[in-house]
Amino acid sequence: MFRYFFVLVIAGGVIYAAQHPEAMRFLDGPPDFKVWIEQTRISPNNARYDILNVQSREEKPIIVKSVLMNDDPKCVNLSNAIPKKDGAPMVLGETQRIGLGLYGVTACNPVKVVISTDRGDSTYRFE
Repeated sequence: MFRYFFVLVIAGGVIYAAQHPEAMRFLDGPPDFKVWIEQTRISPNNARYDILNVQSREEKPIIVKSVLMNDDPKCVNLSNAIPKKDGAPMVLGETQRIGLGLYGVTACNPVKVVISTDRGDSTYRFE
């Protein structure tokens, strides 16, 4: 009797997954990005300015909802994104550049970055 019940539960799960593919999204793993920091010089005093680069490695377009550095919402402001995306999806290889601030003055020292998307969160650590 238990065997038949188990078969019915498995069959029901397979049918549900076939009709709702978004429910099985967790099997794909977290979204994949390449994340790095670069510094550029800005005038007039030639000060160093930190930029966070987030490059999509996802085959399907993905929407970045938020970026959190060091668990501090003040470290990253998506309104400083170059170019500003306004919720537009990123495609494979596309890089979003986010201004972080003056090196050693207003920029946070990057240790951990959490990228939240429409398909889940990814965490990156800088050593």
